Amino acid sequence: MLLRTPGKARHAATVVECALVLPVTFFLLLFLMVGTMGVFRYQEVATLAREGARYASTHGYQWRKDTGVDAGDKDAWSQDVYDNAIKPKMINLDASQLTYQISWPDVINQPGKPDNWPGSKVDVTVTYNWLPEWGMVGPIKLTSTSSMPITN
Repeated sequence: MLLRTPGKARHAATVVECALVLPVTFFLLLFLMVGTMGVFRYQEVATLAREGARYASTHGYQWRKDTGVDAGDKDAWSQDVYDNAIKPKMINLDASQLTYQISWPDVINQPGKPDNWPGSKVDVTVTYNWLPEWGMVGPIKLTSTSSMPITN
């Protein structure tokens, strides 16, 4: 039989320890979950920029000419890239918080006229204003840019 030795009684020590440790642990887990959602959102923004650049690089002037599509202008090209490459691939983003910018370099000796010919390059920038879940901090701007040469 074990005998208990008389010592100091630690009444409610567990309650005090839990009162200190549990809020910190809860906050760290919450921060980890929200941070993970932020990384997911950023990866999605990067994927949208990459997909937009890929689509724009393969649907340049030569593709438009070969398929009989009107050559159009910079705004029509940008809308085409958004409608066919960026918008369909949005999984978990709010479209009202997403902006995109697509740019082509100017044609040599013709300032203001974008170059959509093979061999040129296209830059696609996608920006998303992410408001973290549970309102822990203010909106965070997630931005990704992708550049690719126009191949067609």
